[in-house]
Amino acid sequence: MKQSADIVEVISAHTDLRRAGARWTGLCPFHDERTPSFSVEPQEKLYHCFGCGVGGDVIKFIEEKEGVGFAEAVELLADRYGVEIEREQEDPRAEAKRQQKRRLEQLLDRTAAYYAGYLWDSEEAGKAREYLAERGLGEEALRAFGVGYAPSAWDKILVRGQQAGFNVRELAQVGLVQKNRDGREYDRFRSRIMFPIRDRRGRTLGFGGRAMRSEQGAKYVNTAETDFFHKSQLLYGADLAKAAIAKAARAVVVEGYTDVLALHQAGIEEAVGVMGTAITGEQVATLSGMVEEVVLALDADSAGQEAMLRAQRVAAGRKMRLRVAAMPPGVDPAEMLAEPDGPERFRSLVEAALELTDFQVGLVLDATDVASPVERDRALGEVAPILGAMDESASRDDLVRRVAERLDLEPALVMGRVVA
Repeated sequence: MKQSADIVEVISAHTDLRRAGARWTGLCPFHDERTPSFSVEPQEKLYHCFGCGVGGDVIKFIEEKEGVGFAEAVELLADRYGVEIEREQEDPRAEAKRQQKRRLEQLLDRTAAYYAGYLWDSEEAGKAREYLAERGLGEEALRAFGVGYAPSAWDKILVRGQQAGFNVRELAQVGLVQKNRDGREYDRFRSRIMFPIRDRRGRTLGFGGRAMRSEQGAKYVNTAETDFFHKSQLLYGADLAKAAIAKAARAVVVEGYTDVLALHQAGIEEAVGVMGTAITGEQVATLSGMVEEVVLALDADSAGQEAMLRAQRVAAGRKMRLRVAAMPPGVDPAEMLAEPDGPERFRSLVEAALELTDFQVGLVLDATDVASPVERDRALGEVAPILGAMDESASRDDLVRRVAERLDLEPALVMGRVVA
């Protein structure tokens, strides 16, 4: 596999490389730097960074950048270069499981392609196309993300799946059909704009569906948890954003599907979505395997605050920097980007993003009547766990001093609550 893969081509998807004699050089995709210290040796098929010390072969590079193990890295490269992997004495049950997994992946990809075609080719999806256009989303971005539309019929996917040779159990296994009270199967998604949710390799694992009629109940319905689909572990758009994330040396995290689409359309291609307000520990862990700096552009409501604190705890101990781009109240990125100066405003917010702890502490202090001892004690109780989640550092000491100054307290008293 090492001989078949073009290491320069693989790494060029993550950073710009320039030829320098027999070598190729560029900015390191593993750490933030201004002067190129990253070198690729195509003859030896090795890479090395003289700045941070990382190095290895093409398989090691994929392991590190994609956050996968050795076997999956080899499979990724084999798929990319059309190399057949020899599997010596594979357990028959393991082989059968692997083949069935691939079959179900094909079912999901086929369904995603059908939804995408239905959005553009059917009369029924006309209102969906109008809605997406009103949101300022163009055809190029929609097609890149595979956005589609689920027909209103109760059994379109059920029938098509069976005609293609898949059984009802398989359709239910990947969350495409479900049973009613009478035990009859029907399509889970109907009359909804469909957003395929893919892993970092671009494989469809599930869907998010947006309702087009008020009587449909929940505005958004996702694939139920399956062996394939674990929403808390996935980042929407990660497959299309990973190269931009590596080049920008940061990821911008937003909530919704249309937020991600709008940002990519505006050229902010390092954006991914958490598919809801509450960023999960698994998502933070995934991000930490991709990049060191993460900018959160999430709601600043109570749920968002809880999610940010959880993100901070997960990030603690990892080589990861969390910042917050403070969005205007009630405005999501997609709405901002629809304005004439929206892209520039959003970029400014990202560049001016505060450290997560500074942002959280600032929210608490700004809402505090410092003239009231009760209010000051409440504020101290709220900032203590935020400060406590930080590693011991000069940054924490500085923030403790600023909190003490704002609340007119002694720094030792603030620190006492932090370590209590």
